[in-house]
Amino acid sequence: MDIDIYREFTVLATHRSFVSAARDLNMSQPSLSRHMNAFAKELGCQLFYETRPLSLTAAGEVVLKYAGKIIRDQKNMLAELDQLPTALGNRILIIDLFPTNALYVGINEATKLAKQKYPGLRVELINMDSSGMNAQQMVEMGKIDISIETTISDGLPPVEPKVPDTLQTIWIPEFHGELVVGVAKDSPLATQPTLKLSDLAQSRFILQANRHSERFREDFIRICSARGFYPNITLVPADSQMEFYGTHPGDGIHLLTKVDRKYNPLISSLLKQYVKIRSIEDACYVDSYALMNNYPDRPELEFFAEHLRQHAEAMRSEVCPDQNAVDIDGC
Repeated sequence: MDIDIYREFTVLATHRSFVSAARDLNMSQPSLSRHMNAFAKELGCQLFYETRPLSLTAAGEVVLKYAGKIIRDQKNMLAELDQLPTALGNRILIIDLFPTNALYVGINEATKLAKQKYPGLRVELINMDSSGMNAQQMVEMGKIDISIETTISDGLPPVEPKVPDTLQTIWIPEFHGELVVGVAKDSPLATQPTLKLSDLAQSRFILQANRHSERFREDFIRICSARGFYPNITLVPADSQMEFYGTHPGDGIHLLTKVDRKYNPLISSLLKQYVKIRSIEDACYVDSYALMNNYPDRPELEFFAEHLRQHAEAMRSEVCPDQNAVDIDGC
């Protein structure tokens, strides 16, 4: 519905005459009459009694009560929009992976610095669970500026995911850690201090049903296949990570990352209600990466990326050599 119709209606209700209202609106009387008839038909009610001067019906009184607010709200909205940055580069969209966003110190630092350098810059966390795209597709299609890609490798050094030349990946040191499993406390596996992946060949692994961890699943399947079995993976629908990890896993096994306690993973306390964490002797490591396009024409995003890289390099020697981590976060 055109907002102008509310202005025309308000003027007509004030003048109570098509002739004077049309003159005030600088339009013809027949045009105003057609607009009001169409307006009344769209709302499904009669707005004026055909008296001289015109008088509002009860329905017309209701519409008049809200018409002024609708007009003012639009005016305020447009004024507020005028104050916002208009260039695409004045907004950075990041995939919302609550609660892991709180753990990624580099994102928080880069956000603060970028906002200082680029006044008016907005950095927004966007929930894209219903997009139907994986992390790389979301970035390539411009749905998001920064997404998260998670991988598993057999060796200690982080192994960056292969991406097209148009994309860049930046290691997230806070998420680096040993692959471990979470089994239900009443499971026989919970009594074993350590396990091999081959010990779990007949088990059922559970992952939250979203496409953000698609590469993680592919890597896990590859690693298990190299050990002689194809893993049984069940994707569990859940509205959030909090819901997924805060529910008894039944006979399912969580795939988790052991990370440093100082990052205080919120998922840990949820998991430990129902789950025992067990190490994997295979020495597999989980790493996550910020995934984004190369934007030579977006200096604020390149500034953001550069500070993420500096943060990763500053923490590399601290995180990689020491694998004696002591707390748990979900992948």
